[in-house]
Amino acid sequence: MLGFERRVVEGLATTPDPARREAIVDYVDGALRAMPQLLRAGVLAESLLLGAVPTVRRAVGGQPTVTHDDLDRWDRSRIGVIRQYARLFGSLVLFADEELPYR
Repeated sequence: MLGFERRVVEGLATTPDPARREAIVDYVDGALRAMPQLLRAGVLAESLLLGAVPTVRRAVGGQPTVTHDDLDRWDRSRIGVIRQYARLFGSLVLFADEELPYR
């Protein structure tokens, strides 16, 4: 999992429990690794493209995090693959949060 993808997952996870957040990140990482290579290549390309904005933000002294505004903008994008990117990560995080057992 790329650092940008990790920040997306952390931005989507709503639980305040650090151990639970790490379990969600681990689940999403495993799900991305289990993807067929062709699909993973597309997700990776989008991550690199969308990750450029926070990188530029960091370069000019801003926060390198993925904000809720970023996530909302991607979810409402006119470009289908960007909407699908936001929904992919949102679905994986939601599934992990609801289905992983509490420790």
